[in-house]
Amino acid sequence: MLLRWYSLRMGVSTRYFVRNGVVACELTGYGRTIEIDTTLDLASWRDLGDGYAVDARTVVRAGETIDDADASTFTLLRGGWAKDANTVYNDGAPADAPDDGPWDPASFVAFGARYIADRRGVFCWRYGYDCYELSLVDGAAATSFEEIGLTFGRDCASGVLYNNGVVEPQIDAPTFELRGRWFAVDRTTVHHLCYGGKHTDTVSLARLDADASTFIILGEHYAADARTVFYFLNDDGDADLAELRALPDVVPSDFESLPAIDPGYARAGDRILNHGEVERGIADARTFTALAPGFCRDAQHVYRMTRTLREFAGAQTYSVEVLVPAVVAGADPEHFTPSDSERE
Repeated sequence: MLLRWYSLRMGVSTRYFVRNGVVACELTGYGRTIEIDTTLDLASWRDLGDGYAVDARTVVRAGETIDDADASTFTLLRGGWAKDANTVYNDGAPADAPDDGPWDPASFVAFGARYIADRRGVFCWRYGYDCYELSLVDGAAATSFEEIGLTFGRDCASGVLYNNGVVEPQIDAPTFELRGRWFAVDRTTVHHLCYGGKHTDTVSLARLDADASTFIILGEHYAADARTVFYFLNDDGDADLAELRALPDVVPSDFESLPAIDPGYARAGDRILNHGEVERGIADARTFTALAPGFCRDAQHVYRMTRTLREFAGAQTYSVEVLVPAVVAGADPEHFTPSDSERE
């Protein structure tokens, strides 16, 4: 079943429950919910998390029995990995092994979804050009390794940062940390994360002229250090859009993100920004606020907010669907309710 297959890798949520004396599995995602009866024993079953459940004799993942899994020794690890006394599993199936032989379950550990190890060393499991690849991480020690997130891991003993299993040079590894999906910082530098597209999980680091000690994320489209506010827009689907620019006339101390209206909206003193550009259709920026779904108001007007495709000129010309305000004629911002507009 397609939804069950997607659940192994694509984040479909899984819930086990009892109905009519049978342990069932509910899969939810992509606008659908399906329920599957399992073979789990009602008296001894346990939900292990991450889509796995077990009873005295059986292991299931996303409602489907894992053939030959040893329930008595089955252990859930990190990032979708698991093992029993005989086998290592990745997302519910026996894991692909390195070229030099099968995994050693006794010594196998998972630092997260991407970095794993057994007695031979640390390995990186990555997605590249429509297939998964497994490679040994040269120089990394399992006893001192940690997965940071996304494509990054770190050997704490040697002070080396790895990006998809490859040494990332000129980075202060001990202080490197992610700031959301789009930025990272180390002791001296702010890095913009640039994704390689839907056919690979490559992430490259681009240096940003910002102060690492004060850099913060202000929402889905804004970030700042002590001196500068930045607007960013990223499309990691085909890697054809990555807009990042400083907003030179915006003072960080006078900046406020407005996610209750839309992630692209922000207040910069007496101006409202819509995806980094001044939205000129608003009369009083300092009192502009969300009113109800589809509506905003300020001290003078009520605004109907409509989604419109708008063209922007940045490093490249691009179009984004944004919320555009239009004054609701005659509406009283103090007493307006959405039902008032329906009577017009």
